Amino acid sequence: MKNIIGNIVIALGIILGIFIGGYLMLYGGIVQIVNNINPINAGQIAIGAIKVLLCEIGFYIPWSVGVVFGYAIKMD
Repeated sequence: MKNIIGNIVIALGIILGIFIGGYLMLYGGIVQIVNNINPINAGQIAIGAIKVLLCEIGFYIPWSVGVVFGYAIKMD
């Protein structure tokens, strides 16, 4: 049972990391940049660029937390 729960926690961590890093930060940052180009809004363009540059962190943190906790549950 612990093995199944550990695998579920690992899978949820990976899925959450892909959602936050890939969709919210990478895709959301690109859309934010494109939407703020026509009426130039430098602040929003900069925030969108920062989102795109830091999307790896948004992926890595939930992924690593899910994997660490999942393995801890499996090994206990």
